[in-house]
Amino acid sequence: MFSGGLKKGDVIGIASPSHIATHEDYDPIFRAIEAMGLGWKAADHLFDADWGYANSDENRAADLNQLICDDQVKMIFFGGGEGGDEIIPLIDYQAAREHPKIWMGFSDGTSVLSAIRHRAGQTVYYGQSPSNLLDESEYNRRQFAAHILQGKPGCHEKSGPWRTLVPGKARGVLSGGYLENYTWLSNAGWILPEEGKEYILVLEEHRMFFGPEHFSDEIGRLEQAPIFRQAKGVLFGLYADEPNESVLQRMERLGRRHGIPVAYCEDFGHGKNNAIFPLGATAELDTREGTLRYFYE
Repeated sequence: MFSGGLKKGDVIGIASPSHIATHEDYDPIFRAIEAMGLGWKAADHLFDADWGYANSDENRAADLNQLICDDQVKMIFFGGGEGGDEIIPLIDYQAAREHPKIWMGFSDGTSVLSAIRHRAGQTVYYGQSPSNLLDESEYNRRQFAAHILQGKPGCHEKSGPWRTLVPGKARGVLSGGYLENYTWLSNAGWILPEEGKEYILVLEEHRMFFGPEHFSDEIGRLEQAPIFRQAKGVLFGLYADEPNESVLQRMERLGRRHGIPVAYCEDFGHGKNNAIFPLGATAELDTREGTLRYFYE
């Protein structure tokens, strides 16, 4: 299921399912793709804004379906914003199965990524958006190279120490994304656990959007989701630039209540570090040692 990475000359398809794209923002991204020796293709409606605050749901879905069916396109890449939930009923999942690609997105992109992963069985990566190609962070560049250009790294690279909240070791299929999207998708039937499989969750939510009380409520929704009954460990990403003890305590209570290992890190999320996670790979999480290893089918 997981490819060996992009090759020189491969084409990245760019869409914007969750925000209005502008030439000012995206022209430098196209040049960055070319500088890596890759090609790019903008979806037909990339720069449209039919609704004022967004492109229409039909056009945003049409862009994804266009890139899905284009066999020159080897990867579909998009960022976050708002509105991904609106278009997932309009994606052609049969076509996505018939035209396999690499998919990567971030934040609100969780909705499209999760739908593609669970409805079309495709390779999906969570953690970066096209704007990261302009990033000067060496950590973020290494992440893109390891997962997208080289492909199938054996373990997660940390940006710094993890905080162990509940020690332990667990193994399962990697699943996750932005917490608010993930809990809604899980309870709405877009993310359903496979019988007999166990899961390792990688989840993030940031203080700039919601306070601790909302975060706690989202954890409550997560606990009621069908996939969480088969979750065996959780790695949380950045919540705030300064550690928020009430949020960390909520994460710890989640792990202790359900008897699963939990750790917190600053490797991914809405901060300076944007680690990439291969959703669908098997992962082994050790929260005591602070490691996450990958195994690919």
